[in-house]
Amino acid sequence: MLIERLSSGTKVIDDFLNGGIERGVITNFYGPPGSGKTNLSLLFTLSSLKNGDVAYIDTENGFSTERFFQIGGKKEDLKKILYENPTNFKEQIKTIQKLRNLNVKLIVVDSIVSLYRLEINKENFTEINRDLAKQLAALSFIAKDKKIPVVITNQVYSVNSDEIELSGRDIVKYWSKCLVELKKIEDNRRLAILRKHRSLPEGRKVEFEITNSGIEKAKFRIF
Repeated sequence: MLIERLSSGTKVIDDFLNGGIERGVITNFYGPPGSGKTNLSLLFTLSSLKNGDVAYIDTENGFSTERFFQIGGKKEDLKKILYENPTNFKEQIKTIQKLRNLNVKLIVVDSIVSLYRLEINKENFTEINRDLAKQLAALSFIAKDKKIPVVITNQVYSVNSDEIELSGRDIVKYWSKCLVELKKIEDNRRLAILRKHRSLPEGRKVEFEITNSGIEKAKFRIF
């Protein structure tokens, strides 16, 4: 069966994902602040705008028009981005529910868990996790029903000095058919590790650099 993919518009990421992110499923980029999550979200947004509108849910105020223009976006492209900026978890729930009625070619949620983390506590733990699962189920249904890719980004926290965990843990892992961990190495250099995929080997890695114009393959280093 031919798997349709959305290109990132950058060779290093497309080679890493065998052509780009899959349509019909949720792809999750996770890592610490500054690891490249929003840059990747913007690249896939720009690539998808060639085919139609994009729904972009920005829970961290991370969408930068300046950065969007740097990587090749135009003012007229902004008219095709259906931008939402929920400020609490209930607003996020309502925003995701509205996506079923939109005709878009890509959905981006950057990030799926920032508002979740602000509101979860011991008293509402079960309810908030149930709501998160419902949102992810809705996104998964839309992806499959409309045959479009869904990109979500995920925050992380430290378990110990050598291990990190995704916020939302097993709930997010279950609904994400592709999991890509992003790590900061130094300066603008980043490492992407494939942690889960339906057709590609887990554990494959690629280093890339965040540049003024986007993302490029990391340059060879002499130590």
